[in-house]
Amino acid sequence: MSYGPRKKVLLPLPVRAAHVLARLKHVRGLSDAEKSVHALGLAATPQERWDLFENSIRSSGFWKPWKRRKSAT
Repeated sequence: MSYGPRKKVLLPLPVRAAHVLARLKHVRGLSDAEKSVHALGLAATPQERWDLFENSIRSSGFWKPWKRRKSAT
């Protein structure tokens, strides 16, 4: 029997985002689309936020491979 710290099991991101969206339902001044974007960002872990950012940049065509410059030495 182990009495060490228990690892917290995260629900999937869409489920967590739905919970946050339900809490944002009564926020005024935001459209439903804006509320869903904010809920997704608030529910995501830092790594998930980075993955979402990277995927959106790649799908927009702005993510280019970095080309190393030749040194002048």
